[in-house]
Amino acid sequence: MPTDDSPMMPDREERQHLKRVSRIKHIILQKYLPPWAVILGSRYRQLAYFDCFAGPGEYELEGKPVEGSPVIAVKSAIDFLRTRSGQSLVMYLVEDNPKQIERLEANLRQLQPYPRNLKVNFLGADSRSYIPNLLESLRTLGPSFFLIDPYGHPLPLPVINRILQRDRTEVFINLMWFRINMDLGNPLAEKRLNEFFGDESWRSERFMRLHGAEREKAFLKYVAARLACKFLLPFKIRYDVEDSQGGNRTKYYLLHVSNHIKAVLLMKEVMWPLGDEEGTFDYSGEFQGVLISQTPTGQELRDIMLRDFRGKDLSFDELREFTWNLPFVAKHYRDVLRLLEGKEVTITRISSKRTGIRGNDRILFN
Repeated sequence: MPTDDSPMMPDREERQHLKRVSRIKHIILQKYLPPWAVILGSRYRQLAYFDCFAGPGEYELEGKPVEGSPVIAVKSAIDFLRTRSGQSLVMYLVEDNPKQIERLEANLRQLQPYPRNLKVNFLGADSRSYIPNLLESLRTLGPSFFLIDPYGHPLPLPVINRILQRDRTEVFINLMWFRINMDLGNPLAEKRLNEFFGDESWRSERFMRLHGAEREKAFLKYVAARLACKFLLPFKIRYDVEDSQGGNRTKYYLLHVSNHIKAVLLMKEVMWPLGDEEGTFDYSGEFQGVLISQTPTGQELRDIMLRDFRGKDLSFDELREFTWNLPFVAKHYRDVLRLLEGKEVTITRISSKRTGIRGNDRILFN
């Protein structure tokens, strides 16, 4: 996975430096992939993982080596398969820089021999041309997770939409807003933007006439509308404290894209604690600086639930599914429901006991 500052690994032996804002996506992978594999592995015998811009597998952060996405994914796969002989996982690590491939293979060698039911494929190719062909040859593959994290523009949206047509497939995209924003006003970059969007219609879109935060918001909405997905969860990454410019502005977005409600709910649980302040999907490389007023409160959630679900009877899981796009995770719902229980809310416990609230427990809003 290349960093956001250089498209290629320097041709020298020392590890490439990784900024804290780039490390956050690795942490998300570390926390998300194990439960992803367990949940889907309970129903499907084969899973697949694709890293479309794999990189060298190891970086330097604050003077210490840190694992890149391929190493994180392979370790997660080994842990998952260790006690599951009836399961299998196939991994495709795509990288077009031969030097990067060499270092990636070296960094993964320490994890070998792999379990017999894990297959790791190193593919020296350009993802932009290779992935469409790979999709054609892997039509019957099981549930898959695609990591699309390049320098600059990711795979074209039409290709990402082809990926999303596959059953039980999720895509994690690094959308490099600062780079794309610069290209939007650059005539020399039009060809690359046409390729990214799949056509030229972006030129007449509303965001092209806007500036600053309004342009950013409109652009993200446009990208979401162009993706063939039901659920899109954005995690905003601000400029790093190491950056000489940028201040408090957005550097890039991590977009989790899927067509399955359980996937977005799981990713929310992973992303939420990693924000600068509790209740934000926003990271700046430091653990302060986000306005407290941006933090959602229990009162907000209480008001929303009492307004939208008055007289309704639904399960705890259904309540979270219906409100998936709100900036709250399971513990927020539990905290509020416990305060409402016996007053505005009646809880019939099916999945939990005593004061617990989860799963199929019925929530009646009086």
